[in-house]
Amino acid sequence: MIAFEELEVRYGPTVALRGLTLTLEPGVIGLLGPNGSGKSTLLKTLLGLLKPSRGRGNVLGVPLGAPEAAILRARIGYMPEYDALIEDTSAYEQVAFWGELSGLSSRQARDRAHEVLYFVGLDESRYRNVSGYSTGMRQRVKLAQALVHSPDLVFLDEPTNGLDPDGRKRMLDLVLKVRAELETSVVLASHLLQDVERVADQLVILDKGEVKASGSMAGLRKMLARRFELRFLDPLAPAHEAELGALGAVLEGRNGLYDIELTDPDPVAAFRWADARGVVLVQLTPRHDRLDEVLIRALRPA
Repeated sequence: MIAFEELEVRYGPTVALRGLTLTLEPGVIGLLGPNGSGKSTLLKTLLGLLKPSRGRGNVLGVPLGAPEAAILRARIGYMPEYDALIEDTSAYEQVAFWGELSGLSSRQARDRAHEVLYFVGLDESRYRNVSGYSTGMRQRVKLAQALVHSPDLVFLDEPTNGLDPDGRKRMLDLVLKVRAELETSVVLASHLLQDVERVADQLVILDKGEVKASGSMAGLRKMLARRFELRFLDPLAPAHEAELGALGAVLEGRNGLYDIELTDPDPVAAFRWADARGVVLVQLTPRHDRLDEVLIRALRPA
């Protein structure tokens, strides 16, 4: 669906994206990273709004910067981070207008405006001016305009920005609904791990314009599922501790507890290791880490 190789984008002397190489499959992709990590720049580059200074890539099979980029925009939707609504018009008028800008006829745009406003839960208030809308309603208008032309792919930039917990849940439910019911792929950029973890099939972590980690959510969860906490009856001899260190174990510094990722799918191997060295393993507990562990490791200075 999306692929890029050695992608670089500059703002004058500042490198905003540095050597990005990645392939993304259809589904819901979470683009995660702190503010200033390059998420919005990457979205605008994939939309064809920014030109790469180096590298290459394609979206839905269309090369970045190709003459077909204008045609590509009829197949993708974009929900910007910041408010871009026309205050003195109704949600229906705005969404229909954006439908025409995306290539629909006037009749098609008006029909689709009704449909997508119903889809996002704004059918009863669609004729009201958006100036009287709550933050959550305004965000849903922005989502509706991104969907009005039935795109194959939508880019959502911080879609839960400014929302309370109930509003965030409603927006994330809509993201899942977009994928399940409309069969539209989604790239969701956020700095909130909880939002990405809830809806994404794939995860990309950006920091300072570089990809720090990427992979399927299932694969990342499987990796975390192999992490265990080990505790021994007595302190380990330096030689045994060095062996564990070579296996990737980290001494947690609290009551002799070790954090280790076991490559052997059978945790009993840890007891065999202890028995062979004459030490007593008294605790083997799966760690119930969330994906914040992946984020912390990815963003930790080298």
